[in-house]
Amino acid sequence: MEGTVNDPGDIYFAYYVDGQFSESLPKQNTEYTLDTHASTCTNGVIPNWDYSTWHFDADYSNYQETNKRTKCDLYFVKNKTVQTALGELSVYPYTPDFTKSACDDEICESHEKGIYETTDEEGTSYYYRGSVENNYLKFAGYWWRVVRINGDGTIRIIYDGTEAHANGDASEDRQIGVSKFNYLNTSNEYMGYMYTLGEAHGLGTSSTIKQANDKFYVSYLATYSEYIDTNAGFCGDRSALNNQSGVGTGTVATYYKGYLRMVESTPSLLCENKSDLYIHISSNKGNKALDYPIGLITMDEVILAGTGGGVFDGNINHVPSSPNSYLQTGNNYWTMTPAGGYNPYGDYSWRSCVFDVYESGLVDDYYPEDVYGVRPVINLRSDLKFVGNGTISSPYKIH
Repeated sequence: MEGTVNDPGDIYFAYYVDGQFSESLPKQNTEYTLDTHASTCTNGVIPNWDYSTWHFDADYSNYQETNKRTKCDLYFVKNKTVQTALGELSVYPYTPDFTKSACDDEICESHEKGIYETTDEEGTSYYYRGSVENNYLKFAGYWWRVVRINGDGTIRIIYDGTEAHANGDASEDRQIGVSKFNYLNTSNEYMGYMYTLGEAHGLGTSSTIKQANDKFYVSYLATYSEYIDTNAGFCGDRSALNNQSGVGTGTVATYYKGYLRMVESTPSLLCENKSDLYIHISSNKGNKALDYPIGLITMDEVILAGTGGGVFDGNINHVPSSPNSYLQTGNNYWTMTPAGGYNPYGDYSWRSCVFDVYESGLVDDYYPEDVYGVRPVINLRSDLKFVGNGTISSPYKIH
């Protein structure tokens, strides 16, 4: 048995794969999960499975010592399959441990790799995690990577260059250029993808990075607008943790809920305040503030994709790197999730901070006036037909 148990007693296993007895358990990332309903153990042991390390990890709280060895019958079944615009996809039904980074490199704490599910604004979303190599897509003459299938069936993709790049390939071609998030960091409002001075959720002015995104859309994507969905939004979550007067404006100390989700490793695709759900003006939901249906990736999507959450503030960043994640480009680039306005290192003055993806793949908080990469995110319509299997040699293409 390739695994560990906490019980000092003797234990042995019988493996069943697709209902048939097997002399060995399936390998990790072969689209199998433990059927906890069918699996049983004697002596009061409750079977469970640690997917990040691919080891048996049972509950021994009700263990009953007997004169018989503990036997566990472990049943492994294939993932469920879902039908999407990209075809039939195999989806892992369990929730990963988001405190752990996921990639093929030994530095990662989990070697999970595949498609997983969670809830978003429209229903069930299927997201790519780890060092996946089946989410390449070509559109409008550029290479993109599929981040997730949204709950409404649309396909969220992130810009990845004028040519194909393998996971871990460090290249500036994987972004459209660099930009400040905003030109100042002296007020909480400058953390908004759009903002209005004096308002916590204002939408009066486009941020510097939104202007860069919009320019790219007009120059290179507008002629392909018939394929781009206008009802799928982008969450620039400015929901605050603290509720004192003036929070989210000026230099009032502000911690946004993205800060908490990062520290607690609890990513979410739900957008709490609909004023921060940036959607095209033609939509019937969200803030309807976008002239062009283009945005940025969120911190939450980066964690779902394989970067571990944890403590990121201060002189030591304890967030684990994900060096071979499909989102790691060898360059710093912006997300659209604000962290907060606070004293970031304890020995500097108040600063506003937005999450970015570091060159090694970890997430950190940086000042809006810093210059980092721009990687546009768009959503393709759910009714499109695609060919290809998503690999670098056969990327998805609109049929």
